[in-house]
Amino acid sequence: MTTFATRIRPFVQAELDAAVAAEARGQFDTAFRHLERAHVLGQPATIEHVRVHWRMARFAVRHGLGQETFGQGWRLVGAALLTAIGFVPRGNTGGADVPGWKPMPIAPDLQQALEAAGGGAPRHGWRDAAAAAIAGVVAATALAVAGCATPKDLDLALDKPTKAGTYRVALVPPAQAPAINQMHSWTVKLATPQGQPVHGATFAVDGGMPQHGHGLPTKPRVTRELADGTYQLEGMKFSMTGWWEVKLDIRGPQGADQVTFNTVVNPPTVRQ
Repeated sequence: MTTFATRIRPFVQAELDAAVAAEARGQFDTAFRHLERAHVLGQPATIEHVRVHWRMARFAVRHGLGQETFGQGWRLVGAALLTAIGFVPRGNTGGADVPGWKPMPIAPDLQQALEAAGGGAPRHGWRDAAAAAIAGVVAATALAVAGCATPKDLDLALDKPTKAGTYRVALVPPAQAPAINQMHSWTVKLATPQGQPVHGATFAVDGGMPQHGHGLPTKPRVTRELADGTYQLEGMKFSMTGWWEVKLDIRGPQGADQVTFNTVVNPPTVRQ
């Protein structure tokens, strides 16, 4: 990795982290603006350039943005093959809504970060350029393998015993799948291992997206017991598609225990 790439990486990462946080809050436009800022910073360095385009591609896939997904596909290839020979338009924001070869003005704070990192990546000979291009392709492939695909062996059971076997818990979603960023409620059914309803339990709720490293966008809680062993879980919201965990910390007459459920939020079906 070049000196410039090493120096610019923390600035790029800060924008990528800001994008993740904004997306988790449902602020999708803000999230993509941070990805664009990351692109302006990272595009002079092959690895960073590829990394940012892969994050843009993942964002597009998660939100069903067909044009953006297609645009990021060829931009990934271009980033891997052309960055090292200096074929990058300064200031280009990297989204499919702008021509990939168009130079654009650079925000003052980003210009300052670029100058602090050395102003741009050094020019390479053809051997270094080829090596960097191969590295970019390898990086893109590695990112694809480690990307946001749901694990094939993911346990999606919504009725299971708790970690220590103290209880059996069923997590019941709403009859109609809620839209992204729509508040909704679930039902929790708590029983003994023999199937007897458990009355008077309390719950702490946690969770998030393991592949993205952020928690739930709200603070859901169990608000009441609807009937013996049946509880109302309110304040649920999923801010994006993908794999989510819902974790329950249970305190009941038989003692304390925990359980983790996996659920996958799919993109909405587009009606023709």
